[in-house]
Amino acid sequence: MNSYHKFASSFVLALSLHFVILALFGISFMGDSETETLVQKPLPEIIQASMLDDEKIILEAERLKVNEQNKQVAVQQKQRKIDHELKKQQQQLAATKKRRLQEEKKTKALEKKGKELALKEKKERQQINKLRAEESARLAKIKVQKQAEKVRLKKQRQAEEKRRTAEKLAKETKQYALLAKQKVDQAKKQAWAKQQAVAAKGKLARDNQATISSTVAIQAKVNNSWIRPISSAKGLRCTIRVKLLPSGDVMDSTIIKSSGDRVFDRSAENAVLKATPLPVPKDRALFAKKFRTFTFVFKPE
Repeated sequence: MNSYHKFASSFVLALSLHFVILALFGISFMGDSETETLVQKPLPEIIQASMLDDEKIILEAERLKVNEQNKQVAVQQKQRKIDHELKKQQQQLAATKKRRLQEEKKTKALEKKGKELALKEKKERQQINKLRAEESARLAKIKVQKQAEKVRLKKQRQAEEKRRTAEKLAKETKQYALLAKQKVDQAKKQAWAKQQAVAAKGKLARDNQATISSTVAIQAKVNNSWIRPISSAKGLRCTIRVKLLPSGDVMDSTIIKSSGDRVFDRSAENAVLKATPLPVPKDRALFAKKFRTFTFVFKPE
């Protein structure tokens, strides 16, 4: 900045000098010709020298100005670099401060956690001691109970042995009585089985006789109810399935094997229906077994 002021002062001084020279030149020009001749002769050299000095001064001033500008640019760059370094240091300082605060926070948290763990460990030790005491008391109680249980089991075994002995005697007595009763029951069963066999044999004979009698009677009644068709030949036969009620009434009559003559088959069905009620056994069991649904061969000749 001082150089710039010096350059400005020199420039103003040179400019003032030029104005003075020009003024003197004008005054000399207005005088007589001799004076003018005397005055004008040295002027070109002075003006030329002044102009050369001015150019040097201007060039020097420009150089100084450029140098000053370069210095200002350098100063500004240096200042920016300093500002950048300062900002960087401030950022690093802020980051360091932030890390320090975080570390302090972590340290406090760890201290708090350590205290909590210590308190928890203390409580756990107290709980363990309490449990140990309770376990010792429980084991002592169990020991007493085991002793009492041994005494009780001994008495129980003795009582159980007595009971088993009594039960064994009672069981043997009961088995003897049961064997005697089984022999008596077996004899009764054998006698009853013989009676049943005789009765069954008699009933079977009676059922067979009743079945034969009812079958013959049914065939005879159907034959008596049959009316021979004029167009039917002699010697025809067909098989009829009949469904009856317990009263002997015919529910249904169906040809299951035809004679080959449809008119004859129809006359046979009509004969069964006309003969209702059919003579069936009075024994309901025999009726259900043999006559509820039965078949017979119809051959009127």
